[in-house]
Amino acid sequence: MKCPGCEYELWNLKAGPCPECGRPFKPSDFDFLANAVKFCCPHCSQTYYGAGTKGELVPSEFDCVSCGQHLTADDMLLLPADALGKRDAVRFPNPWLDPHARGMSRWFSTVSASLGQPAKMMEATPAFGSTGRSLTFAMANIVVAGLFGLVCAGVTLFMPGGGGSAAYFIGASLVVPAIYLFVWSAATHGMLKLLRANTPDGMARTVQAISFGSGGWIMAIIPCFGPLVGFPAWVACATIAVRAAHQVAGWRASIATLTLPVLTVLTVFALYLALTFGTIFAAHRMSTNVVTQHAWASSTQLDWDTVELANELRLAVQANNPPLHGASLLGQNSPVFFTVFSDQQHHDAPIGMYTASHLDSMSDSARTSSLSAITSSWPQDVTAHRIGRIVFTHHGVKPTDDPRLWLLIELPRPRDPFADAVHLNGASMFNTRTAAQITIDQQNRLRIAAGLPPLPGFQTLTSSDGPWTTADGVAPPPP
Repeated sequence: MKCPGCEYELWNLKAGPCPECGRPFKPSDFDFLANAVKFCCPHCSQTYYGAGTKGELVPSEFDCVSCGQHLTADDMLLLPADALGKRDAVRFPNPWLDPHARGMSRWFSTVSASLGQPAKMMEATPAFGSTGRSLTFAMANIVVAGLFGLVCAGVTLFMPGGGGSAAYFIGASLVVPAIYLFVWSAATHGMLKLLRANTPDGMARTVQAISFGSGGWIMAIIPCFGPLVGFPAWVACATIAVRAAHQVAGWRASIATLTLPVLTVLTVFALYLALTFGTIFAAHRMSTNVVTQHAWASSTQLDWDTVELANELRLAVQANNPPLHGASLLGQNSPVFFTVFSDQQHHDAPIGMYTASHLDSMSDSARTSSLSAITSSWPQDVTAHRIGRIVFTHHGVKPTDDPRLWLLIELPRPRDPFADAVHLNGASMFNTRTAAQITIDQQNRLRIAAGLPPLPGFQTLTSSDGPWTTADGVAPPPP
C-alpha cells in the first residue's frame, strides 16, 4: 500500500498525512485482494482480515474482541498478509508501474486497464515520479499502432518512387500523435485552470492522465478506419483519467479534455469540405470556360476529372509539347487526379508495374523515369494508347490541325452506351452500341485529310491498353 502522491509505503501507519509528502490517506481509499491484508487494532494489535470483495473489513465498524474498543476500518493499522508473498495486496495496481510485471504481458495488462478502468489506474498511479513512465507507455502505443498501420498499408509505399508516400505515412502515424499528446496535455491543463479546478499536482499529473489514457489509441490498428475509432477511444479514456487524476467534477474534466479534440475534428472536417467543394467548383468553372461543345456535337457527359485531363492535354498539344504517355500529366503540381484513369469498375488503373495512384504520388523525377522505362519499348509510330477508361489519340496532332481531331476518348461505364471524345477545341458524344465504328470512320477521314494515320477499329481500342501503331489503323470506307 503506497501513497498515491509519492509511493511511500503506508503499511502500519495510522490514517492521516503521508510522512513523505503530506498527502492525506485512509485505508478505505484503497481496494485490496480478499484476505490479502491484516487490519490490526491500534490499541491491542488484535488482527482481523479483510474478507470483503474489495478486501475490506466486514462489518466496517465493530467493537474489538480483545480490548473492547470501538473501531472503524479507517482506525486500523494495515499489514500485508503473511502468505501474500511477492503479490501486491492492492486490488488494482497500475500494471505499467508493477516491478514484477515483464515484457508484453505488462503492456497488454496496461492497455486493458487503460481501456477498461482508466479511473482506477490513475488512482493507483503516484503523482510524483510517474510522468516519464506514463510517456513511455503512450509512445509504445503510438509506435505499435503506427507500425501496424504501416504493415497494413502494404509494400507499395516502398516501391521505387514511393519514398514520399512512405515518409508521409510514417510522419502522420508516428510523429503527429506524439506531438498532439503534448499539445493536448497543455491545452487540457490550461482549460482546467480557466475552469478554476484544483490541480495541486500540476501539469505533470495531466500529462500522466492523457498518456495512461492512450490505450484507446491501440484501436487505430483497425484497417482503413483505425484512427476514426482509436482517436475517440483515446479521448474517452483520457477524460475519465483526467477526472480521477485531479479529483475534479466530471463536467470540468470533460470540458477541459474535450475542447482540443472537438476543435481538431471540426477543423479537419472544415478543411475536407473546403477541399472537396473547392475542387468541384474549380472543375465546374474549367469545364464551363474551356471544354466547349463543337458545332457538330450534340452534348457530352464528361466526368469532372476528365475535364481536368482534357484541359491539360489540350494545353500541351497547343504548346507543341504533347506527352508521349498520358500518365505524364499526373503529379503534385497538376490538377489531374489519378481517378480519371480508373477502369469501368472504378478500380485503380495498372500502368506497367505501377498503378495510376502510385505514379501520382511519386516525385516528378521518379515518375518521369518510371514512364520512360515503359515507353522505351514503344515503337516510333504510336497512334493511340489506353489507360483505364481513357484512350489517348493525340499522337501526331498539331495545334494548327483541324479542330475536330480527337485528343482522347472517355469510354463509358457499364450499362452506359455513350462515350465522349475531346477535340482540339471542344468535345462530342457518340453511342458505342449503334454508332461507334461509324464515328471512328468519320474521325479517320479527318485524320487522313490532316496527314495522320487512321485509328484502329473501336473494338480494338477497347480490347487492350495498346499502344497501337500505324499498322493497326483501319482505313474508313468511302463516304
